[in-house]
Amino acid sequence: MRTLLLLFLTLFIVQIQARTEPRPCTTSCGDIHNIGYPFRLRGDPADCGDPDYELYCDDNNRTILNFHAGLYYVRRISYVERVIRLVDVNLATGNCGLPYRSLGESEVVGDGRYNREFLSPHATFVRCSEEINSMRSNIVPCLSGNTSRVYVNYTDYMMYSNPFYMPSHCSIIAMVPSDGSDAQNVNFPTSYDEMRRTLQMGFDLNWTVECRNCRADGGSCQFLNEESNRFRCSKEDDYATLLRNAILYLAAVFVIGVTILCRYILAPLVVFVFILHKCCSKRNRIQQ
Repeated sequence: MRTLLLLFLTLFIVQIQARTEPRPCTTSCGDIHNIGYPFRLRGDPADCGDPDYELYCDDNNRTILNFHAGLYYVRRISYVERVIRLVDVNLATGNCGLPYRSLGESEVVGDGRYNREFLSPHATFVRCSEEINSMRSNIVPCLSGNTSRVYVNYTDYMMYSNPFYMPSHCSIIAMVPSDGSDAQNVNFPTSYDEMRRTLQMGFDLNWTVECRNCRADGGSCQFLNEESNRFRCSKEDDYATLLRNAILYLAAVFVIGVTILCRYILAPLVVFVFILHKCCSKRNRIQQ
């Protein structure tokens, strides 16, 4: 019996360790040879990597990340920098067209698994019913016709705060992050051909499992440096928790107040009335 109990406890501990400490698994797909924790490939053993960081290998042996319903080729993974470089599958060949799915800044910044500096370069595709002379070089020819024209604007600011304001006859149809090349201080592309080549290079995301865990535990990640993964997990009680604590505090104050009232006011008063009654009763008996 003791042997069976020991075996059960050993298996239980091993299962817990497998969930909290995934075993080091390394797989590959195409050009990406270093797929390891926290990443995993679809079909890997259950204890390999983290399900929130799952990749898959397509029929052409290319590594794909499904991120907010968009599909992205994985260009590289750096475990030292905690950076994964992605490129939209529709933009990877440099062909004319829209991204597979629009991906806004708020979706990236609000994702607990990854981090990206908020004011980062990105491309915004807009459809306009009238021609914009200042954007002629940015027109997307394969999507433009006689009744409407599609332009792409490359900036590190949101569309509404950019000098190219949003005219009333235009509407945003897609957005996609972009970092251009790996070199720094690269000038922004000024024509659609340059933008196609820039978007073909993709963009970087920093990953942080610790931030994901912080958010799952009810906290919020306050990054000390937006260009890195250094952050502080801040936990602030929500409204319901604050209301519950306030009610418990008031209840405790009420109980303490009633206790003090009964012990130091009502109890002595009852004793005094009892003694006074006894004295009065005794006096009346003596007088009789």
